[in-house]
Amino acid sequence: MRHRLKTLLPLASAAAIALASLCCAPPAAHAIDWPFFGGGGDAPASGRTGPGTEEWWKQHKKSAVMTPGKGYQVPGYDGYYDAKGRPMDAPADEVIDSLVDEDEPVGLLPGLDPKTHIKNLKEAVGRGADQGVAGQMLAEGKTLFQQQEYGKAASRFESAADYAAGSTVEAEALFMLGECYFWQDKYLKARDTFNGLVSKHPNTRNLNTLIGRQWVIAQYWEKHYFDYNKTARLRPNLLDGTRPTFDTIGQAIKTYDSIRLNDPTGPWADDAIMATASIYFRQERYGDADYQYSLLRKEYPRSEHQFNAHVLGLQAKLRKYQGADYDGAVLDEAKVLLKQIRTQFAGRLTDEEKDRLRSAQAEVAKATEERDLRMAQYYDKTSHYGAARQYYGRIAQNYGSSPVAQQARERLAEIGGEPARPEKPMSWLVDLFPESRERSIVNQIPELRRDAETRVAEAPGDATTK
Repeated sequence: MRHRLKTLLPLASAAAIALASLCCAPPAAHAIDWPFFGGGGDAPASGRTGPGTEEWWKQHKKSAVMTPGKGYQVPGYDGYYDAKGRPMDAPADEVIDSLVDEDEPVGLLPGLDPKTHIKNLKEAVGRGADQGVAGQMLAEGKTLFQQQEYGKAASRFESAADYAAGSTVEAEALFMLGECYFWQDKYLKARDTFNGLVSKHPNTRNLNTLIGRQWVIAQYWEKHYFDYNKTARLRPNLLDGTRPTFDTIGQAIKTYDSIRLNDPTGPWADDAIMATASIYFRQERYGDADYQYSLLRKEYPRSEHQFNAHVLGLQAKLRKYQGADYDGAVLDEAKVLLKQIRTQFAGRLTDEEKDRLRSAQAEVAKATEERDLRMAQYYDKTSHYGAARQYYGRIAQNYGSSPVAQQARERLAEIGGEPARPEKPMSWLVDLFPESRERSIVNQIPELRRDAETRVAEAPGDATTK
């Protein structure tokens, strides 16, 4: 036991000496909170003097000179200091910009949103709102822009927008920044910058100009997509800086959407919808094209594209129709559109266009006829002869002397004596069980009592029955 205690004594003595040295050692120079701060808390440790301390800063604050983006310089001392006199180990603009993306939306808890603290941090290091610095940066950027030094001008405009957040100077700087990207052929950055401008300043005086820029960008991407080799459309773009890396045509459509959303009542809005619809039509995405044509007809009744929206919308509906086994609502919509075209544009239809309308009308009539015949045959095969007779009778009445009408008359005569519905299998066993309470209530409603001969059973996809 004494031997073990003897061996532990040197360790205990060493620990005591280390503890004593820690207690008597001078305080640590700085506790690093930020990567560019030499100091941690607001107040220095007790008894400290020299650069970075509270007393030192009180004495030299009036003589300190602010250098935007770097911090304060004090005559006679090296380096930069923040707004509380703490030394800075790196340029503030480089570190702050790397901390958070200001374009990201605010989170669920705005009080914990990093951008709030970054804003306070910028103000602490001299990058807060400063209209004087912003104006100077904006003027320098415009001079460089006129000299076609677009890269250098862009950095000035970024700084101007940073120093004048929420002001008209910011709006002007963001517009000029988008212009720099546009004339550098960096179209994706230009579009996104213009969108950011409208998001922050919806009433910007440069709205018409930026919408025109976005139109040129969308047109360029659209043309490149359809003119380029189809087999190369799936390859990522790694060399051409004028186009997105992926999905050129998708970005073109997104840009057209931006035009409409940025200025929904402007002169380019209906053009953007028409262009989007045309892209979908050429891609044979007829459902999407039909939606865009319908949107244009409803939301922009005075648009110069109304005639084409009606005619091409009709074609989209006919090509969207999948056959007699599917939903026939699109045929009813096509009939309405045909009537609207004949009513609204009767005076401007050429002979060729009239012939096309007649062909379209015949196509709709034939598709409707085939659908009615398919429904009649469906009920016929399932022995629901009452419903089948209704469909055959409607075909015979509506389609005159057509082969389908003649076929319907013949079959109507053959099933004339058949029961309206098939016999219920093992009906004697089913009748032994009482009806459910819900079914009894439904059967007591007088409006639902009909003769068995005229009752029509429901069938999947029957959208034309009324």
